[in-house]
Amino acid sequence: MNNPATVIAAGGVVWRERRGARQVLLVHRPRYDDWSLPKGKLNPHEHVLVGARREIEEETGHQVVLGPPLGVQRYSVRKNGGTAQKLVHYWSATSVDGSDFQPNDEVDEIAWLPLEKARTKLSYPRDVDILDQLDRVLPVASTLVLLRHAEAVKRKDWDGKDTARPLSTTGTAVAERLTGVFAALGANRLISSDAERCASTITPYAAAIDRRVHLWPQISERGYNADPEALAGLGERAWRKDRVTVVCSHRPVMPALSRELGLKVGKFSPGAFLVAHRLGNGRLIFERFSAP
Repeated sequence: MNNPATVIAAGGVVWRERRGARQVLLVHRPRYDDWSLPKGKLNPHEHVLVGARREIEEETGHQVVLGPPLGVQRYSVRKNGGTAQKLVHYWSATSVDGSDFQPNDEVDEIAWLPLEKARTKLSYPRDVDILDQLDRVLPVASTLVLLRHAEAVKRKDWDGKDTARPLSTTGTAVAERLTGVFAALGANRLISSDAERCASTITPYAAAIDRRVHLWPQISERGYNADPEALAGLGERAWRKDRVTVVCSHRPVMPALSRELGLKVGKFSPGAFLVAHRLGNGRLIFERFSAP
């Protein structure tokens, strides 16, 4: 019996405030004659955050930045003559530009609706369940991305100073792919260890948005080994209201740095990262990702 692979998709609940009321953006699909949340299948090897942002833009004409996660839908679909499981990941999302929506065969209409009207307009109860999570994750006070640098040239293969050890070819490719991930999150503040392998991991994104990277020697291996107490107080400096801050450091430093930031995390492989959202009520929502 044919058993197609799981279909992975991503999308979001795009929201805005108008005259003190929250509105969300729905899409109409003529093929199914339904109203739903914008979403779509990932491209091969596409990171789920990048895919969510791309699909929202393609279906609505709005370029967005993603906020906290809203949940995952699981249901069966027909595929290649069989039945496959479909997983759809959703995030809250806010528009960062005006709409460039053009009706097409996939989506012929979009509509901004107040929450209650959106609940009745949606064609599927599972979409209503996702929509109902929005109030749980808003407002967001600040966001922090904690990142381990991408793969570096091995120590045994490097004759220079360890702080100057560069990324490997694989690590350089990961740094380039992280650019799309950080753009999807709307990262606008960049902090790194002063080691080359850390700074190089976020430099491509810094160049893309024309921002400088703030170098913190305290979160390098050398700086931490020299004075572990220098991490004290960095948490208050790292979390910045209304900012999305990326902090790039090293595996040996991550446990202590995580505690200083108020996060509980385990091991990080090269290029892996955690996205943490601090809500207005002080609650933290976070999720982990492997290197893109």
